[in-house]
Amino acid sequence: MNAYFVGIGGMGMSGLAKILHNAGFKVAGSDRNLEGDYCKRLLAMGVKIYPQDGSGPTAFMKDSGLKPNEFRIVKSTAVEDQVPDILSAVELGLEQIMRSDLLAMMFNAKKGIAVGGTAGKTTTTGLVAWIGKYCGLEPSCAVGGIISGLDTNAFQGKGPHFIIEADESDGSIVKYQPWASVVTNISRDHKDLEELLSLFKNFLENTTEFRLVCGEDDNCRKIAGRCQGSVKTYGFNRTCDYQAEDVKISNSSSSFTFADTRFEIKMPGEHNVLNALAAIILTHRAGIGLEEIAAAIKAFPGMKRRFELVGNVCGVKIIDDFAHNPVEIEAAVRTARKSSQRRFIVYQPHGYGPTSFTRNELIEVFSGLQNDEFLFLDEIFYGGGTVNRNISSAEIVEEVKRNFDNAWFIADRGQLVERISKEARSGDMVLVMGARDINQICHQLLEKIPAGKNQQSA
Repeated sequence: MNAYFVGIGGMGMSGLAKILHNAGFKVAGSDRNLEGDYCKRLLAMGVKIYPQDGSGPTAFMKDSGLKPNEFRIVKSTAVEDQVPDILSAVELGLEQIMRSDLLAMMFNAKKGIAVGGTAGKTTTTGLVAWIGKYCGLEPSCAVGGIISGLDTNAFQGKGPHFIIEADESDGSIVKYQPWASVVTNISRDHKDLEELLSLFKNFLENTTEFRLVCGEDDNCRKIAGRCQGSVKTYGFNRTCDYQAEDVKISNSSSSFTFADTRFEIKMPGEHNVLNALAAIILTHRAGIGLEEIAAAIKAFPGMKRRFELVGNVCGVKIIDDFAHNPVEIEAAVRTARKSSQRRFIVYQPHGYGPTSFTRNELIEVFSGLQNDEFLFLDEIFYGGGTVNRNISSAEIVEEVKRNFDNAWFIADRGQLVERISKEARSGDMVLVMGARDINQICHQLLEKIPAGKNQQSA
């Protein structure tokens, strides 16, 4: 399908654009930020990207030679009707399609493996895709993060399997008809809990062959009990159908035994043991031997921005993590505590709507931080549009300080980097979290911390 993507620089949009481009279709798009990483990746492949000023669809037809009925406009729920390119598409009479519908068309035509859940789904999807590719299944894949060893978030393979990260935030998860599916966990995020339970139940019931949920999560067990047909569980508990045993977790890796086979993954944390166990079960179900899977997992280099070590300077570790909801934040902090003396925790809230929706949960997580932790909130990310700015990071910090003193709102990133560089010392960790551009301070910290140490000793 020839396509013009409005907002092509987004993670999910760029992945589908890449797959269509590599399949030989004519593909282009527009974006507010032409300097973004995914835009640069697509431009390097030869995909044309236009300014999002309404001129793109006409320019694409001129440059490609396509007629209005020979391509579709692809958009996501983040793209508002007032965006100039959408207004132009309407004026030109161009057919529009949602990104989720395009992905569902591609996915449902294959033997699909879908990974859903509030947290952990990106790492689990990346693991399944890595194992499949490493072991010769030649799958196709669309995941919401960069797989480090492959340096991509999407690829097309010749094999029958299509592996996706199934997003529940816009309700599109019910459009997929997987051959096998897993739900990693469920917590209130984007939608109320009962609505999420209904969505994930439908997601599992749309699965044709094998359904799996995390037995360590109360809400996963709840939907498993509501589903018609068999749903298997995985976890640490002996009541689970699939169990990780003899679990050992170090500062930089985790290992465990499953089905008399030892597995080691270069990621710390119990949550990553669960992610790995889910991936093992799914890929073994797809026909790969356990010993082969063990070798693939041991070679897995991880996902970009998933507790990624950016650098270690003057004994201070700088960690970049995509965590953007309360469950993910709590898991990242819990993992960080195992390999640091003190923690400087930096968080950029992910949009006004999501931040307002999870306000109480964020306050609860941050209020439970320890005395050897220091919290810094950046201002809420604003992606444009007509969103209601009815909340602020300063307000969240004010609430947190009722129970936890070491919390500050610092909107000036230069001041933030300056302060941390002066206060951090050997053995500390700077944990930078957020789904948007807060990770830009990671390399600034690497450059600034040595200077900060020199200032202290002068």
